[in-house]
Amino acid sequence: MKIKALTGAGISRASNIPTFEEMGDLRDKLSRTYFSADPQGFYDAVLSMKTLIDEAVPNEAHLALASYHIPVVTMNIDGLHHRAGSRDGEVIEIHGNLRTVFCPRCHREYPFDITRSSLLCPHCERSVLHPQVVLYGDPIPRLGEALETMGETDLLLIIGTSFYTSTAHYIKDAAESFGSEILTINEDAENQVPLLLKKLLEGAN
Repeated sequence: MKIKALTGAGISRASNIPTFEEMGDLRDKLSRTYFSADPQGFYDAVLSMKTLIDEAVPNEAHLALASYHIPVVTMNIDGLHHRAGSRDGEVIEIHGNLRTVFCPRCHREYPFDITRSSLLCPHCERSVLHPQVVLYGDPIPRLGEALETMGETDLLLIIGTSFYTSTAHYIKDAAESFGSEILTINEDAENQVPLLLKKLLEGAN
C-alpha cells in the first residue's frame, strides 16, 4: 500500500507549537503585502514564532512518519519532519521553511537568524533579505510537484489541518481524482498516527 501524508499545523501542537489561530494577529503579518510594507514588523513577528519552533522537538506523529518513510507534503514551516528523520526526498515543504533567507538582488542565502541583527544583505548591503516562505498572496512554486505525487497514492493521511488554506483543498482534490482513499486525523495525532501506521504496515491489531 502506498501511503502519503498531508500535514498541517495541528500535527505540531503536541510539540508545543501553537497554530496560527492561537497566535493572535500573526496570520495577518504573514502576507506579501505586510512584508513589503513593514519588513521589520514581519521579522519581529516571525522571529518570535521561530523561538518557539527552535525549542520544539518532533512528537510521535512526526517520528512515526519518518520511521516508516512515509512521503509527506507539509504546509508547516517548522521543519519538524526533517528533524524527526524524514529525508529530503520524502518531504515537500510546500510553504517553505525558516532555515534560510535570501537576497533577491545577489541571490545569496544566509541562516534565518541573521535577521536578528540586520535585515540587509551582508554582501550587497542594498536589498532587504527575503524569507524562504510562501506568504499569503504568493504563488506556490512546489504545488504542481505536490499534486503530481498524489497520482501514486493509495491512501492519503490528512493530519492536523482545518482546510483553512486552498493548498489543502487542492491536494485533497487531486488525491481523490486519482482514486486515493482519504483519511483525516485532526485530534490526538501524536497517538493516532503511530497506531494507524503500525496497523496498516505491520498488520498489528
